[in-house]
Amino acid sequence: MNSSGDIRVTRAQIEDARILAETCKRAFDSDLEVGAPGPGGPPGYDSVEWNGSRIVNPYLQYYKILKGETIVGGFIAGDRGLGYQVCERIWVDPDHMREGIGQRTFEIVWEGYPQADLWTLGTPEWNVRTNPFYQKLGFVKIGTTHEYPHWSGNYYEKSITNGFPRAMSTIEALRPGLNQVVVEGLVETMQSPRTVFSRKTGEELKVVNAILRDGTGSIRLVLWNDQIRQVKEHSRIRLENGYVREYRDDIQLGVGEWGVIITLVSSEGT
Repeated sequence: MNSSGDIRVTRAQIEDARILAETCKRAFDSDLEVGAPGPGGPPGYDSVEWNGSRIVNPYLQYYKILKGETIVGGFIAGDRGLGYQVCERIWVDPDHMREGIGQRTFEIVWEGYPQADLWTLGTPEWNVRTNPFYQKLGFVKIGTTHEYPHWSGNYYEKSITNGFPRAMSTIEALRPGLNQVVVEGLVETMQSPRTVFSRKTGEELKVVNAILRDGTGSIRLVLWNDQIRQVKEHSRIRLENGYVREYRDDIQLGVGEWGVIITLVSSEGT
């Protein structure tokens, strides 16, 4: 990937996992200074094993940020579909913050993805450092996420091209067998949760059937366990990394293991 001044962004190698984990830990531990409710960071942020597994993951692009020859941070990119890129994680070692490295990293990365229609990312609502930084870069808040029970995340996107993103689907276009679905709609109705038991493990599970509608049609949305808490009736949501299956002649939409549910801005406060 390109460079800017003495900043370079290149693909990380497995031997970089230790120093990347160390810089990641220092960066996220410093969030205590910018609103974090307690110590810690996102899953695997301080783990050499976790970072190593992401470096070799074929579905991610894990980059190291270098200043000269020194690793000063990392950037993990993922694909949500054709032209739909997500910044899964970015960090800069606190010793090198306020040097413009984050902004230059994004500029370099964007140049490396000329096919992108848009970029998305999420950040905690409490973070008084990252929220204004992403807004400065041209990211616009489109909604909130609720993976964590005690705080919400702000979800941003930056449009690179005009028009309907190629990766996004209308409900009318959804067909059984589709994966990595990105779709928006209104949660028209939600049934009460019911208890079922896994055929494989016997585990007790909670499930809710909802109806998601857009201007082209409607589909049954099946929510499991903690996904139920993240969706409210009459809210507008975007679902990323969904999948479509047919069950007893009924076409259903589900949320993948790495899926994201975003409550869109127009639904907040309702």
